[in-house]
Amino acid sequence: MDLMGLIADQLGFFTPQDLPGLALAVLFAGALAFMVGRVAGAAAMEARQLALWAGVAALGVALVKGSVPFSIALVALALLVRVEAGEGQRHRVLKAMAVVLGGGCGTGAAIPVVVGLIPLALIARWALRDAREGR
Repeated sequence: MDLMGLIADQLGFFTPQDLPGLALAVLFAGALAFMVGRVAGAAAMEARQLALWAGVAALGVALVKGSVPFSIALVALALLVRVEAGEGQRHRVLKAMAVVLGGGCGTGAAIPVVVGLIPLALIARWALRDAREGR
């Protein structure tokens, strides 16, 4: 197998033209969730966490768009990752993100996962910063 074949195998059901749309979908989901949260009266920290949850959901749904087996596997993985006693919001959202990222890479869509992770990591850094910073 040549290098181009290896890269093509890691695109999953995506084409190179789909990748910018994937990144924009994650960004739009985060921005819209933040705006809705703020309009609904959520505190800034809560609205940022909603933005992160929306970004994780957008990446997960985008990755399953062409794969029924992955959609079933993602549901099974989500059911296996239970909320533990004393687990905070930060830990739950990071666990959900790890499930989506690991599942996407496991299906052979590592390149779309990386492309979706770039805006998602920026949203996560913004959403999970310490509330003591006062921003």
